[in-house]
Amino acid sequence: MQPKILFFNGEPFVTNPYRPSSYIRQDVFHKQFSVTCVGEVEYREDDPIYGTWWSSCTLHIGQCGLVEQAIALAETALADDLFDLSEDALALCFAPQLFYVKDPAHHLVLCGESTGHRVRWIRPVDSNGQATSVMQEVEKLYRQASFESGWDNYESAKQLRKTASLLAGRLVHSNWREHSRAAIEALAN
Repeated sequence: MQPKILFFNGEPFVTNPYRPSSYIRQDVFHKQFSVTCVGEVEYREDDPIYGTWWSSCTLHIGQCGLVEQAIALAETALADDLFDLSEDALALCFAPQLFYVKDPAHHLVLCGESTGHRVRWIRPVDSNGQATSVMQEVEKLYRQASFESGWDNYESAKQLRKTASLLAGRLVHSNWREHSRAAIEALAN
């Protein structure tokens, strides 16, 4: 879908496909969605005998104007390993885990999990009631992770936090749920 461009006082505006009868300046429209990737960066230990270690990291992937473009941007970054680590000279590699698409107000539009060379997009909740129960489950998982960390069960805690993050990926802002579901369904067809 390519939105229609109209000119007002000589300035280009794009018909907003997500809000009927509204327009966005063309330069703002193309930056409407921000795509980031959360993962881990590998570093070499000071003493090579100890190998490497990993640290959490969030990388900016890019910006675009449509949810479908954001999906394509994330999938291309994953498939072609286009993660820019140039600002971190000590980084060896990046292991992507979750992709987030957010709007200018930092509301979650869509979330996807890295699975090999594909992104598995997470279906948003269907209602506010469902969002409440998902939030409760996420909080429960984080409490369990905290408990496991307290007992030095760091790997168990890490897995619980990952499960909580995946579940929290369903908590798409109510303004975007319908559009995100439609974009995911279009991918499946």
